[in-house]
Amino acid sequence: QAALTVNYIAARINGLWSNLDGGMDAVVRKVRVAPDGSVYAIGEFATAGGNAAACIAKWDGTGWSALGVGITSTGTPYVYDLAIAPNGDVYVTGDFTAAGGNAAANIAKWDGSSWSALGTGLTGGVGNALANDPDGTVFVGGEFTAAGGSPASCIAAWDGSAWAALGAGLTRDTSPSCRALVIAPDG
Repeated sequence: QAALTVNYIAARINGLWSNLDGGMDAVVRKVRVAPDGSVYAIGEFATAGGNAAACIAKWDGTGWSALGVGITSTGTPYVYDLAIAPNGDVYVTGDFTAAGGNAAANIAKWDGSSWSALGTGLTGGVGNALANDPDGTVFVGGEFTAAGGSPASCIAAWDGSAWAALGAGLTRDTSPSCRALVIAPDG
């Protein structure tokens, strides 16, 4: 295969490298595959495949599509992680103020057709990491001090309707933060 120009993302398909419709115009932070085989990419980009796609895009095997108007912010939006629930809902977290044009404090959900906030979201800092368990609970870690308006030190869980802190959360002498999460097979 001849040299291929890629822009922040590439894939090997049927033994050949592809630039996936021209890729993105800026950093891609994470890529995840949904149960239906769709591929979601998040990051700091404004376009995917030459089309507007604010910080998140979906690859259907032939091209990129935006998820509504995507993720925006009063400053520069950043999306740091995404998780895909068993039912196909896509959760994103990072440093942003809106999803799909609606207020969303650092965490939001795409249900396949529209964005929604998760309560009042995360405050006092950003979300860095997401994981979900088979029952649909979404866990988020980051640098925040509250989830849904209640104290939560850097880690919390969303059950689909309300936030809960995980015990006393995470602490350390300076700048507590959670940057990665994983759920063990036993929960």
